[in-house]
Amino acid sequence: MGKKAVVLGGGGSRGSYQIGVWKALQELDFDYEIVTGTSVGALNGAMMVQKDYELAEHMWQKLKTSDVMDVAVTDKIEGRKDLTGKVGTFLSEMVKNGGADPRPLEQMLRAYIDEEKIRRSPVEFGFITVEYPRLVPKVLSKESVPVGELVDYLMASAACFPAMKARVIGDKTYIDGGYSDNLPVKMAVEMGADDIVAVDLDAIGIVKKMDFPTVRLRCLKSRWDLGVFLLFDSDTTVRNIQLGYLETLKAFGKREGFLYTFLPGETTALYRRIEKQSDILLAKSGMYLIPGNVYPAQARAQRKLRQILDRPQGRLDSETIALACCETAARLLDVTPLEEYTARSMEAVLTENYQKLERDAEKIPRILAARSAKELTKHLMGLEKRLVLLYCCRCLDEMLEGCFSPSAVRALCSAVTEEFLAAMYLCSLRQPKAENKVDTNP
Repeated sequence: MGKKAVVLGGGGSRGSYQIGVWKALQELDFDYEIVTGTSVGALNGAMMVQKDYELAEHMWQKLKTSDVMDVAVTDKIEGRKDLTGKVGTFLSEMVKNGGADPRPLEQMLRAYIDEEKIRRSPVEFGFITVEYPRLVPKVLSKESVPVGELVDYLMASAACFPAMKARVIGDKTYIDGGYSDNLPVKMAVEMGADDIVAVDLDAIGIVKKMDFPTVRLRCLKSRWDLGVFLLFDSDTTVRNIQLGYLETLKAFGKREGFLYTFLPGETTALYRRIEKQSDILLAKSGMYLIPGNVYPAQARAQRKLRQILDRPQGRLDSETIALACCETAARLLDVTPLEEYTARSMEAVLTENYQKLERDAEKIPRILAARSAKELTKHLMGLEKRLVLLYCCRCLDEMLEGCFSPSAVRALCSAVTEEFLAAMYLCSLRQPKAENKVDTNP
């Protein structure tokens, strides 16, 4: 009989996302028997083998860049110029000193990692580092690491060379395990796992093909930016933990949504709320989004929807399309992804944020007569995405009033597809509800 496993990928400061995954797995009673990891995934993995969630969360919440590397940078990024300056600082460390000095990280790990507790744990543990300069992978288990040297080899796995100095152990030099396998699913399978939760931090490194037909594999990957992997900022940490927590609940079917998180049944309520109104919009514009496209704009919209949903194959049903359009509108209107929504609460925040956006109506161009997608693209170039969204909503309003032609609407869809899809949802939401009431809990 197989075992449950957690596989943790590398990704520096983005590793805080894995703490949120761990929090959810505890609530879901996912009793893992194997943990494998690379780089920061190996460090978090060691804490998971210890079963010290509160300690790990405390460590991450107070973690600063200066706790990881001896390098003179602040954690916050104040604009593009500041980011460029921080990258320059790391480059300077690489050139002058062979990378930033990770001694602060080692001191912290020695305070938090309990080697004896890990060795006594019934949870199996494996991780990877790479011998340098031959770039030969070294696959390790808690049994194969010499007693007293676990932190040394964990540091080797997390030696993000050349940004950080390589790790010397004995007469060998080691660098980050991501140079071999940044998401060691295969290792977990070889250790006997057949039910795996793998957490990919979307970082630089080699991710091997995962083709294991007999294994149940849930691969978690944030749909939101998790931050600059070399900077450890407490606000970003708190955000990432919540994102990891919510994504895991969705992966196990306890919540719904793609970009955002909805309580069970609420995505259906979202669709029912705008079903009739969206049918009117689609009919007047000729922009039906289900298969059977007539216009190029429809095909373009279908491609964008598949991209949003990360669903290259299979039929898109009306509920899923409505959800994609709703979530796109929420993202463009800066709705936070850190909360759990009902259909009603999402409608309320979308309405509130759209009303704020309308205050900038004077910043959008005058609604023009029908023109080609190429002309519209040129016309809208340089506008913020939220203002393009507002422009699309105004165009759809005018179409419903008979002042903007369906052909112009389709040209608009081809020019700014993402904003157009979001506008379709918002305009449907703003139409009278009398014929289509839905009773949802607050």
